[in-house]
Formats: sequence, C-alpha cells, structure tokens
Amino acid sequence: MNDPIRVLHVDDEAGFTDLAATFLERADDRITVETATDAGDGLKYLHDHTVDCIVSDYDMQERNGIEFLGDVRAEYPDLPFILFTGKGSEEIASRAISAGVTDYLQKEVGTGQYDVLANRITNAVEQRRTERNANRLRQRLQELTENLHDCVWLFDREWEETLFISGYEQVWGRPVDAVENDPRDFLNGVYPADRETVSGAMDRLSDGISVDLEYRICRDDGPRWVWTKGEPIVDRDGNVVRIAGFTREITERKEREQTLSALHTAAREIGGADESAAVYETLTETAERILEFDLVAVDVEDDGYLIQEAWTLDVEDRAYHDRTSLETGDTFAARSYNRQETIVVDDLRECEITPADPEYRSAVTVPIGEFGTFQAVASEVDAFDQHDREFAELLVGHARVKLAQLQDKRALQNRTEQLERQNERLDEFVKVVSHDLRNPVTVAKGNLDLVRDEHDSESLEDAAWAVDRIDALIDDLLTLAREGEEVGSLDPVDLGTLSERCWRSVATGEATLEVAIETDSERVIEAHESRLQQLLENLVRNAIDHGGPNVTITVGRLEDGDGFYVADDGAGIPEANRDDVFEIGYSTSNDGAGFGLNIVKQIVDAHGWTIDVTDGSDGGTRFEIRGVNFVR
Repeated sequence: MNDPIRVLHVDDEAGFTDLAATFLERADDRITVETATDAGDGLKYLHDHTVDCIVSDYDMQERNGIEFLGDVRAEYPDLPFILFTGKGSEEIASRAISAGVTDYLQKEVGTGQYDVLANRITNAVEQRRTERNANRLRQRLQELTENLHDCVWLFDREWEETLFISGYEQVWGRPVDAVENDPRDFLNGVYPADRETVSGAMDRLSDGISVDLEYRICRDDGPRWVWTKGEPIVDRDGNVVRIAGFTREITERKEREQTLSALHTAAREIGGADESAAVYETLTETAERILEFDLVAVDVEDDGYLIQEAWTLDVEDRAYHDRTSLETGDTFAARSYNRQETIVVDDLRECEITPADPEYRSAVTVPIGEFGTFQAVASEVDAFDQHDREFAELLVGHARVKLAQLQDKRALQNRTEQLERQNERLDEFVKVVSHDLRNPVTVAKGNLDLVRDEHDSESLEDAAWAVDRIDALIDDLLTLAREGEEVGSLDPVDLGTLSERCWRSVATGEATLEVAIETDSERVIEAHESRLQQLLENLVRNAIDHGGPNVTITVGRLEDGDGFYVADDGAGIPEANRDDVFEIGYSTSNDGAGFGLNIVKQIVDAHGWTIDVTDGSDGGTRFEIRGVNFVR
C-alpha cells in the first residue's frame, strides 16, 4: 500500500514529539506526524482531522495514556492506538490491553526505536485498512445477497470457519448462528440418504475440484430440493485457501421435472390404448394421480351435445352437468369447446356462469379438439396456476392425438370393410356374368349358327350381330371387374412387337398400323405384358370404331422420353369431352358400350402411369401415357 499514513503523537514532552516525528517520517515516507502535548488537545485534533493512528505516552498530566485510550475507544473503537511509553510495567501493559490498545512499545535509548515504532504503525494501519476493506466488501456482498433468494457462502479450506454466509435461514430453514459457530451445521439439514454425497462434494472442493450437484434437505415445513455450485479459491501457488459457492432451492423445478416425466409415462399409456374409453380413463386417472386434481371429468361431443364420459368425482356427492347443449348451454365446458381454447377460472362465484355445484370455487377447462372437453374443479379459490394449465394442456394434447389416430383407424377399418363387401358383391357379379349370362349366350349362338346353315335371312344376320355384341359386352364387364387391382411384377416388354401382336388380334379391316420407334433400345419398357396388351387392344379398337375403317394408327415414344403414345388420324375428340372419355359408359359410337377407355385408365393406374388426351399431329386423337420406365 502506498497511501499516506497520518499519525497523531500525543506526549507532554514537546521536544520528544518533534524528534520522534522527524525520525518516523524519515523511516517511512508515507508517514506524516501531527503532535499534541496532552490528551485534551489530542481529542480536539481528532474531532477536526482524519487520523490513521495514534501514538501516545502513558505518563501525562491531566489524563494518562490509558485514560486517553478509553476516551478514544468511546468514539473511535477501531482506530489503531499504540502506547509508546518510558514507564513500562506488566500492570500497565495488562491495563492497556484490557482497554483495547492496538500495540504496546516501551521507549528506549537511541534512534533505532523509531524504526521499530514506524513498522508497528504501518502494520497497525495496514491491518485496519485491510479489515475495513474486508468489512466494506462484506457489507456490499451482504446487501447484494439480501436481494437474492440463494444462500451464498464462503468457508475456509478445512470447513472450520464460516467467512461469510447469507440467505442460510431462507434456504435451509436453520438458524444462521448455528452455521457461523459450526460451518458443518448444514450437513445436519441434508436428507440422510444424500448426506454422504454432499460430504464427498465438500472433500472434492477442499481438494480443488469444482462441484455441481442437486440433493434434498429437511426443513420443518417439509423436504426441499436444492442445487449447490461450489468453487475452490486458490492462492498464487495453486493452494486452496477458501471455498465459495451458493445453494439455491429448486423444489418447484424438480417437481415440474418429475411431473413431466410422469406425464410422458402417461402419454405412452395413452398411446397404447386401443379404444377411446381407455384414453378417457387414463386421462382422468393421470390428472388425479399425477397432477393431483381433486375433481376431474371428461365430456364427449355427441350430436351437438357434451355428454359426461369419464370422471373421478362422486356424482352422488357432487353435482355435474351430464348433458350440455353446445348451441344453447352456457357452461365453461361449452364455451371451451366452441372457442377451442383453455379457460381458467380463479373464483367461480365472481363469474356470471353458475357452476353445477356451489361448492366448486375454481376450474380449468381444456378442449380435446373435436372430441370433447377435459375439466377439473376444486373447492378452493385460485387452485390452478400456470403450471397446472400447461400440464393439463400437455396431457390433453396427447389424448387428442391418440383419439384422432383411433378415429382414423376406425375410418380406415370401416372403409376396408366396405371395400371387402364391395369386392364380395363384385365377385358374385363376376360369377353371374361368367356363368349365368355366358352360358345362355353360348347356347343362343350355337342354335343361331344351326338356323343360319339351313336358312338365309337378313334377320338372322342382325340376330347374330346382336348375340356377338352381347358376348363382347360380357367380355368387357369381366375385364372391368378383374382389372382394378395393381399389377404384380413387371417384365421387359417390346412395345413394337406387342403392338403388332395386338393389331393381329383385333379386327382392323383396311386400317394401318405404324410403329414409330427407330431403335431396339427405345422399344422395351417395364410393364405387365398381358395388361399392356389389353391396353393397346382397347386403344386400337377405339381408334377403328371412331376413326373409320381406313384410319392410320401410330405407336411411338414421346419426344421427352417419359412414355409412349397411341395416335390416329381420325375425327378426333373435342376438347370439351376429353375429361369424360375415361368414364364408364362414355361413347360416341352407336355400337360402343363405353367400357374400353375406362379399362385403359384402370390399367394405366395399376402401373402407376398417367394418361392424357391431346390432338394428333395429323388430326385425330393422341393418347399419351407417361411415367413409363424404358429399359436401356
């Protein structure tokens, strides 16, 4: 320290004080000395000036040095006071110590004594300044920590001295003087099962290792969770000299974590439910067991009403709305459902809505989406805080998701059952068509052929055409019934070769087929061969039926390589009708039943392709099939 040291030297020998001042100022250039010849003048100087240390003789007129010391201590209890006297004895020294003297030094012959006195003065002043700085720091720390909710502490390395502590009673619920007298007192407040853990953390701090741990403590008002973070303080040589840290109560946070963990477990239970009733039951049980809600009820929406579905309250002891109209009923459950928002009421008696039971004082209502409402009521005012609301919304959110899944599952199951019934009817229809209709037609054709061999009549030709038409319609109906499912495995199919085979199997008359695919690598696609053959045959037949006997039909690869096309140079399809051509029954031909292009669309869909109708390059119609994979 280089701050000046102001010394007041009181001695009734003026010549001695002047000499002492000279040598003291020479011994340490920080020291400046003012003098007084008696205790009265010394006290007066103290009142008017700032002094860092008093040096006083013992044997003086009016008042001796010990009496002067008593007067000084009455007003300046911590001001360094050195008794520097030529009249020394054990009795005087004992009386001086009892009166609170800082140091005692006997006058000697020679100037060396002034060096000793200067050293004693500087030591006393520096110690006082250090203590004052420490006290100021302690006071500032005290003021700071008084505004915190933590227990801030500072111990020596061996946990034998409490250097500073604040907030001990607030956090630990134990008297602060207990830990000031015994730094290890807080261990008595640690939960027995956690005491060994805390003791081990203290040892680690003494060894220079930081600690960060959570544990339980025992208080008169119940157990609490606390968080302690401690740091060792080391000197320049790295030796631990003190331990500093804080302890904070975290009971609310721990309880929240435990509640969230329990809610996650409940969410898994809800997720495993197979029926809505199980979801509602888990919902109410969890609210009662984990959230500690006393009275819980779940209402389910049914045809414009909220119907009581699950509850934990005893309906014989407590009233409850078992059926509420969503249109006319003005209850918090109806409001919450209609607005799809959570409603928390702190005091039901201050609301315009009358509760079902006058004993209900507060309530929280959470909508379960389209399915209903969750409601908890309590007999106390302000029973539900923000955490209760958040936990209830979280729990209800899990239930809402599961209920939606079950709803989708039921819808899918109903749809599956409906399709199964449709398939059964379709199978029955196929049997009827393939057997009950086909057999009579076959008999009719045979008898008609016999009659035609014996007679030549235009009416017989018309009858033969009608029977053939019925037979073709039966084939189309069977195809429609059997071609709706997805294709199985796909194989490489030569599009050009298959097109020519289809051409030979269809009555084409004077029509012409052109395969506009130049290289073999552009001809092979992945497809189900028999289904692709049906597609091509129907497109060829459609072109001949609508384009006339001299129509030219072209099969080729699309310019962008994404598929193939089948085009004709016939009359074409008006743009206004192109969205309808794939519908069952659509046909512009008097002889057509309107099945062919619908069969084409089903085969395209079964392959995962798409089909569009456009104008052909030479007029007529062009069908473009896209999404086709060519085999390179």
